[in-house]
Amino acid sequence: MKSRQRQRYLLGVILLIAFALRLTRLGAQNIWWDEGLSVVASRMSFTGATLWTAADVHPPLYFWLLWLWARVSGETEFALRFITVLEAFLTVPTIYALARRLSRSTAVGIGAAGLLALSRFHIWWSQEMRMYVLAGLCATLSLYFTARLADGETTRRTIGGWILATAGAMLTVYSSIVLVPIENLTLLLAGWRGTRCGAERWRFWGRWIAIQAGVLPFVIPWMTLALPRMRSWSVVKEPTSLGFVLELNAVLVTLGISTDVGRYRLPALLVVGALVGGVVLLRRRTSPAGHARQLWALALLGSSVLLMPLIIWALSQPRAFFYNPRVEARYLLPLAPAFYVLLAWSLRGWLKLSSKLRYLGWLFCAGIVGLMVWSLPQHFSSRYLRDNDLTLSRIIWTHAQPGDALALVSGDRYPIFTLSYDRAPAPETRPPITRLPQSPPPLTETTAAIELGALAAEHPRIWLVQLERNLEDPEGQAEAWLLAHTRRILHVEFGYNALSLFSAVDEEPLVPLWNTPPQTLLAQDLGERGALLGYDLPTTEFRQLDDVRLGLYLQAEEPLTLTVTLRGEDGTIADNTTILVAPTPEGKARYHQVRFTIQPYTPAQPYSFEVSAPNGVTARFGQLRVTHTLKPPVLARIRHRLDATAGEATLLGYALRGARAGNPPVAHPGATLELTLYWQAQAPISQSYTVFTHLLGTAYNPVTQGPLWAQDDQIPLEGAYPTQNWLIGVPLQDTYTLSVPPETPPGDYQILTGMYQTDTAVRVAVAGAGADSLTGNILLTLIHIEP
Repeated sequence: MKSRQRQRYLLGVILLIAFALRLTRLGAQNIWWDEGLSVVASRMSFTGATLWTAADVHPPLYFWLLWLWARVSGETEFALRFITVLEAFLTVPTIYALARRLSRSTAVGIGAAGLLALSRFHIWWSQEMRMYVLAGLCATLSLYFTARLADGETTRRTIGGWILATAGAMLTVYSSIVLVPIENLTLLLAGWRGTRCGAERWRFWGRWIAIQAGVLPFVIPWMTLALPRMRSWSVVKEPTSLGFVLELNAVLVTLGISTDVGRYRLPALLVVGALVGGVVLLRRRTSPAGHARQLWALALLGSSVLLMPLIIWALSQPRAFFYNPRVEARYLLPLAPAFYVLLAWSLRGWLKLSSKLRYLGWLFCAGIVGLMVWSLPQHFSSRYLRDNDLTLSRIIWTHAQPGDALALVSGDRYPIFTLSYDRAPAPETRPPITRLPQSPPPLTETTAAIELGALAAEHPRIWLVQLERNLEDPEGQAEAWLLAHTRRILHVEFGYNALSLFSAVDEEPLVPLWNTPPQTLLAQDLGERGALLGYDLPTTEFRQLDDVRLGLYLQAEEPLTLTVTLRGEDGTIADNTTILVAPTPEGKARYHQVRFTIQPYTPAQPYSFEVSAPNGVTARFGQLRVTHTLKPPVLARIRHRLDATAGEATLLGYALRGARAGNPPVAHPGATLELTLYWQAQAPISQSYTVFTHLLGTAYNPVTQGPLWAQDDQIPLEGAYPTQNWLIGVPLQDTYTLSVPPETPPGDYQILTGMYQTDTAVRVAVAGAGADSLTGNILLTLIHIEP
């Protein structure tokens, strides 16, 4: 196979990998607040969206494209984000062309494309409904055409391409203005250090100035519209240091991680060090004839890498005009492709070393690719759809009647709610939204009476949706007024949020069968004149501490008690509950929401639901997946086995770290002992127990006014796994910390554990190895404290 053909195949593989990575779990993530604003803009008229973004902090190009795209694609998470994937995909061949043009090496072009394809930073924002990837595509195209202009190509295609790309970047994010100094520096060096004579040099620069003027007809009309509408406000609490911004940028382009960046400083510095070293090698190995061209090419890339963090840092400094943003990872994305070009080119410098030292280049290549691949699973593992407002919206759709109104108390959460509430298959008859308060927040008793009074005068039933009400209704004035003047006939809580239905008359919250149908229709006969008509389950992947909210639509001719079970494919019963279905009028259904909480040790596997009637009829339906829960400890690996009980729980053993092995173990004052306990519920535990771990001696401790020298009491797993939720027969491990005070006197001490009732502090009865039934203590081990 010819070399050129192999290169084409390799580039094709890179393009496929880039596309596949950006499609992976694209729709498996809830739309967040900024994305919600994008959807709000796309639902406006074209003129409305344009005027809205004129008053926003971003230019209009991305919103214009999204406005067109949404009318073709629909409003699913996958469809709305796919346009960003297309923009990201197009950036890969663009960076190949840029790298090949600057380095005059196909290998460098392929390397740059490969690095961008694997970049977690770029993949991350390729899967967001925001404008930064589009800005990156336009900026990369602008740099590419700048390189052609610097080489003396002044064809219409080159000039037109540069004007359109640069105008596109500036009409996507305002920080793209950084291209002006970058590209002017490049053309200044290209004209000054090139082979041009004085007169030719001035013509070259004059032509470049004229070309730049071609951007003005695109930018000036927009700025004329936007400048009078721009607001000035700040979200900066404390100024960010330039050092932090540079460090953040280095970690982002290497590992794509934006949190706890100090932890990843070393690998980022190693990559940057390899880049700088490679650039030095390139300069040393370039022939004198190519020095001038290489200088402006490296200046183009180097200034792109450095100036964007500088301008983002400058924009984040406190000032009194325009938008004052805090430093965010996404602002650094538009010129990130330049880093990958420079990195690929610098690696070429390492690979040109003598055969004895060339292995360093391959080592750097393998290490950099390894780091990038290592970071990718962390990005994808966090992506899954959560049932935020989906069930809430469906309850309104199915219960709503003509004449209903919806009062929304949500603060800035309204874009997220309207996304689920107004998205297909939302019925056209859904209640219209009235945002509260309509006057400046917070909602007061007076404004609640005025605004809700007017709403109640025109609508016999009012739905009250409270999403983070502490933002605009911290005292609950809306709910209080409705409770005082109407009847609440339905109330469903969603963590801190809630949905209520208030009516002017006393009525039952029934579901009209002519209304919006359940998400999934079943028509399952349950015997005894009862039926399961269907169910709602908006999402199907759940992780530890997630709530599974199953909405059941039921009918019964007489009172009917049903058992609802969440059962795993291996037969494991994760949870069950009972519901009572009251007699249902003809043409109506009753809605029952069943909530199951996925516990930390719920086995990760597929699950389905069972609804069982007293006559033995069972309906099996639905499917969900539990993922990313904790794996039970392997009993054979427990370091110190025990056989003791505390109530319905068995203490299987323990592990102790922080002490020197011995009989007994030895520790010193000031030591931190890490104690891991292994438990297993043998029967249902009806209440919450707190586990205690104590270091007990014989000497008096004036701090505790007794012989207690260290303790760590907590509800298991730091409160995440209360004992009443323990799964029967599933072992668990729980870690506690005993900090030995520096003033602890030497001697022998006991490490004790046990449980007490969380509400009353009454000790739970203990038995078995090491148990003291009088005190409720279980002795784990003696430990010797020595100076």
